[in-house]
Amino acid sequence: MIDKDFGFFLDVKNLFVRKGDIIVQASEDEIRVASGYSSWADKGKIIDGRRLTIMTSKTKYKINEEVRVVHVVEFTEPGHKVYIMGPKEVYGEYVDGCLSGKDVPSDRSNPFVPEGDYDGRVLNSPAVDYNYYITSYAFNTCGIHSIYWKLGKWKSNVLKIIIE
Repeated sequence: MIDKDFGFFLDVKNLFVRKGDIIVQASEDEIRVASGYSSWADKGKIIDGRRLTIMTSKTKYKINEEVRVVHVVEFTEPGHKVYIMGPKEVYGEYVDGCLSGKDVPSDRSNPFVPEGDYDGRVLNSPAVDYNYYITSYAFNTCGIHSIYWKLGKWKSNVLKIIIE
């Protein structure tokens, strides 16, 4: 599809996720969530021409219901290389204020460049990259839980997930 706000081709149908040791196509729901990025109201703050945003299909879940988090990096200005192939590792995700998973390795000067040998498509910005792992959480206590993604000085929007 052509993203009207950004003016470039956004092929959300080619969104993939890791299931164990294999990579498979994302679910219809995850593709729908990613497709809604351009109209997502609560995006992260733009810092140095880049913004992190996380999205879920809804904000209310039941106890132990799976919450799937879609990650998007938007490059809003020219001059950046965008490594769009993935899915790529999600570093620096926080749940209820605590790091969940791995933090950005301290030796990475640019958290937007994939680790190791990258043998994939690279775009010039402006562009949107949604090819990051889709993380999953289940909450066993009622109330409001928060999730955000932080890479160095970039911080996403904060999702408030209500568990009933």
